[in-house]
Amino acid sequence: MAYYWSFQASLLFLLFFVATSQSQARDFTTHLHFFVHENDNSPNATAITVVKSTTSNPGGFGSIGVFDDELREGSTADSKLIGRAQGIAPEVSLSSQMAWLGLLNFVFTDGEYNGSSLAVVCRATLEGATERSIIGGTGKFRMARGYAITTFVSGAPAGHFIVEYNAYVAH
Repeated sequence: MAYYWSFQASLLFLLFFVATSQSQARDFTTHLHFFVHENDNSPNATAITVVKSTTSNPGGFGSIGVFDDELREGSTADSKLIGRAQGIAPEVSLSSQMAWLGLLNFVFTDGEYNGSSLAVVCRATLEGATERSIIGGTGKFRMARGYAITTFVSGAPAGHFIVEYNAYVAH
């Protein structure tokens, strides 16, 4: 009888190992390179503050912004539009360094990933390179996970921000 239970446990372990290794073998990593263009200026603003901070802290702790920014292939305003960056960003830092909790979706509307999206969570700042977590996706990015390295490119003209993304997506 002990042999039977030992064999059954070994068989279950083998089936589990095969099932998990096959799902991992299908994953591959895609590198995406694009730029987010945000405009805070009316009348064509892509980002607005919907809740203003009620504190006297420097930097606006507690403010909440929403955005529907452009995803472009390049850093210039005339580069190809490939999607939208849509989300919410409450300002979360009490220190003098401004920082936001970014909750966003990259919605691809053109090219190979048209109709797909990526879900991203991050701590965003305007200083240096920032790493952001990719926690899911839809379409070609269903069950995605990964990370993105972002670099603030420009704040000119005033109120227009450009952020470069290098995203590495396992799906």
